[in-house]
Amino acid sequence: MKFDEKVFTHSTLEEGYDFFITDKWKKRRHFKISTFPCPNGLLSEAIEVVENEKNEPYEFVTLFPFDTDIEYAELQLKAKIKRGINKRYLSKTTPDGSMTLGKKNELVGRIAWNDDPDGPDDTMTLVVDGKIITKDTFWRLLSQYEGWIFKLKIVDRTEE
Repeated sequence: MKFDEKVFTHSTLEEGYDFFITDKWKKRRHFKISTFPCPNGLLSEAIEVVENEKNEPYEFVTLFPFDTDIEYAELQLKAKIKRGINKRYLSKTTPDGSMTLGKKNELVGRIAWNDDPDGPDDTMTLVVDGKIITKDTFWRLLSQYEGWIFKLKIVDRTEE
């Protein structure tokens, strides 16, 4: 953790330790893990180190009370990583190679901001299975369900 002009900053990618795990599709994944205090307790964070710029990193976070053993917190985080990387919500089953929802008809990911000037547009996006989902792609994913009802649930990033 760095102190700069009355502000503490932390970068898990710079200050974290390496953690490697293989998902059920035999892809070896590299994460940086760090546990540090925040105003609400101990935050354990894992950010995937991605080499390929077209994939977005997986990110996992857990939050525990200040008196929690750091080893316990990081074991819980590693279990969350394992559960998260072994699920897929998108599939490519259409003849043109476009994405569709997986077998359970659910979509889980994180809300992100795409500020890449060479990216699709400068707007909010979704990150699902390490892929950027633009608003247009999102609507195409849902188009096959016209007339159905849906549930939308937003949860804190420390939850599952």
